[in-house]
Amino acid sequence: MYQQITANKRKSWLLMSGFLLIYAVIAYVLYLWVGPAGTFIVAAIAIAMVLASLFGGDDMAVLVAGGKKIEKKEEAPELWRMVENLAITAGLPMPRLYISPDPSPNAFAAGRSPKQALVCVNQGLLEVVDDQELQGVLAHEMSHVRNYDVRLMTYAAVLAGSIAMIAQLISYSLWFGGDNENNNNPIALVAVLLTVILAPLAAMIIQMSISRKREYVADASGAELTRYPQGLASALTQISGNMVPTTRPEDSIAHMMIAPQLKSGGKPSTLFSTHPPTEDRIARLTEMAGGVTHRHDRPVGEYFTTPFNTAAAAGAVVA
Repeated sequence: MYQQITANKRKSWLLMSGFLLIYAVIAYVLYLWVGPAGTFIVAAIAIAMVLASLFGGDDMAVLVAGGKKIEKKEEAPELWRMVENLAITAGLPMPRLYISPDPSPNAFAAGRSPKQALVCVNQGLLEVVDDQELQGVLAHEMSHVRNYDVRLMTYAAVLAGSIAMIAQLISYSLWFGGDNENNNNPIALVAVLLTVILAPLAAMIIQMSISRKREYVADASGAELTRYPQGLASALTQISGNMVPTTRPEDSIAHMMIAPQLKSGGKPSTLFSTHPPTEDRIARLTEMAGGVTHRHDRPVGEYFTTPFNTAAAAGAVVA
């Protein structure tokens, strides 16, 4: 498993270099289309956005999810205890904890480093998994933190987003390009059209590839933390069987979630899958457990202390 972690890191950083190639292509196209001045302006906007996102990407992610921070242990003792125990086992600092009111059963982790990491669980997750399944989910997310997956996936999301923004700005230049003589260059026009269409698509493919490669390792690492792989396998079964469309615009953080999301129409949140097949993940975890399966018990929302009972939890989140 540790060899796989090392291999994934090497492959992921190789994929990240693909973003640099896309940036180089965009810079050249901008030079053809609007000249050096336009290239400088758009590059400055992109750099500013990237820097702001990199240093505040975790807070932006939880803001998008609508998470409410658990300030102290008494507010959510069972969840706090689980994460605290897993942090000690993994040799990590205690992350910040959040609960989102989203009814879609899901969870994610974010942060540039373990010292400022956060874990956010959706209210819908607490209503479908039992305590051992929840522990498996939390261990999966803590493994993302320990393996620095969250940092790389945050960077990938930011870079992909900046590329999409630059492509959008280029498309605007098609309509408001002014009188620059380069605008009459047919080669530049073709390059602009191809860039607007292909650059965001290529960035999305790279982003999704980075995410998929790390889910299997996080599953295995999470199972190692709990010594109970069937707990996470059962959690994935419950999540996939009880998935409902998300009520929040979470496409930008879909790749951070433990399972693929659904849009309001009941369709996948993106054209490209952010995760490997859930059935395959469950099969691998079941194999790790020697074929032993977990017997699903009552969801944590039925017996956890306040705010984890359904009504109290919803009130605590929106308060």
